[in-house]
Amino acid sequence: MHIKQRIRTSDLLTEDHPERMRAAEIGTPEPRRLNPLLRGLAFLSVFVLVEIVASLVIAVAYLLTTGNLKAVKTPNVHSPVTFFEMLAEVAAAIAGYLVVVYGMEHRSRPLEFRLVRWKGLIVGGLIGFAAIALCVGVLALTGNYRVSGFATRYNPWIDIISMGICAGIAEEIIMRGMLLRLVEEWLGSWGALAVSALVFGLMHIANQDGSLWGGLAIAIEDGILAAALYFVTRSLWVCIGEHAMWNIAEGPIFGSIVSGNGKQDSWLVAQWSGPDIITGGSFGLEASIVPVILMGVAGIALMVYAQRKGMLVRPAWVRKRHMVDC
Repeated sequence: MHIKQRIRTSDLLTEDHPERMRAAEIGTPEPRRLNPLLRGLAFLSVFVLVEIVASLVIAVAYLLTTGNLKAVKTPNVHSPVTFFEMLAEVAAAIAGYLVVVYGMEHRSRPLEFRLVRWKGLIVGGLIGFAAIALCVGVLALTGNYRVSGFATRYNPWIDIISMGICAGIAEEIIMRGMLLRLVEEWLGSWGALAVSALVFGLMHIANQDGSLWGGLAIAIEDGILAAALYFVTRSLWVCIGEHAMWNIAEGPIFGSIVSGNGKQDSWLVAQWSGPDIITGGSFGLEASIVPVILMGVAGIALMVYAQRKGMLVRPAWVRKRHMVDC
């Protein structure tokens, strides 16, 4: 995974990131294609277009194959329709990312997604599993979680691919590869963390059993942690691995509802007991105060580490003032 990340002293961004300060420094207009808002709108436009087209194709194909119109209109989160819609979301996210990175930023080998860094998936996966295992372990010690059996007939592959791999790829490209990275150019690392974590958490409110508390809990426990991992590694592979294994460990392995998406089958037959603030209730483990505290503290600690190591980017106006003073 390791590649030397040569950092520019002017803005503390990696050397392959669009250098927007150079135009101002030499007194030339900034290329319009590098405007963060324009890049964000381009990504969103491509994402929506590709997802709409892909979703229509999936719906028509499923309807013609099964004749089940109801399943197309109101698919269950674990249904084949949802599975293929998740694949469509991944395709849309990748398409939007490629348009921005290659077409607008002119980066042929973006550091955050460079193929030779794929081993970051393993590192991120270990972090995601350890995070959930630690939280479940605490609940087990307090008597709020216990395993009563093992579901040998459970087929996990749709859940692993859709809520694990597909969600990890699509949501990390959207949240960390686009939103976090573009906002960081303007508000700096801390500002980008706040914006991306909040958006990341609140987007889960629309889930089947979503709630405001559940969304805020995700923002604190994983919105901060995932952003901190990105700042320390500048690797989407690490973030994708952490996100995917977080969901897989939470649902298919330990038997929690994932992000308020309804009943979850799993290898371990789990029994949860106690108040919702401890177990997470119908939203699942992520709405428990345990991961909010443990992972929230871990994320902030990692941000403090990144700050002390000089890995964080200052807001644009501070960088500009520093450039003028120099």
